[in-house]
Amino acid sequence: MKTDIKKIYDLLNSPILTPYNLLENVKLDNYSYVNYYKGEQGVICEMECTSPEKEVAKYYYFFDINDHLFKVNMQVAGFKKIEVFNRDSELQSEISKYTSHPSNDVHVG
Repeated sequence: MKTDIKKIYDLLNSPILTPYNLLENVKLDNYSYVNYYKGEQGVICEMECTSPEKEVAKYYYFFDINDHLFKVNMQVAGFKKIEVFNRDSELQSEISKYTSHPSNDVHVG
């Protein structure tokens, strides 16, 4: 139960990851580039990397004006982008798990 509450707290308050955390990836051999640019809601970080199977993937990390990660998309070999992380969806999922657990029922009497 404590881990559920911590996950919810982190999704509400933690940056999870900041644009600065991703900068180090450019030093890794399997990364081609790490670019930053402005988006509608904050900073976007675009990175291209190659898997051990030689598959090229682009990742798009979206940050709000407080540099809190709110979404990550991935595009492999030029195909459609898929969402691999969404803070709002994760938060709703964790809240649902927490509230559906029988030991978390609130009794007012």
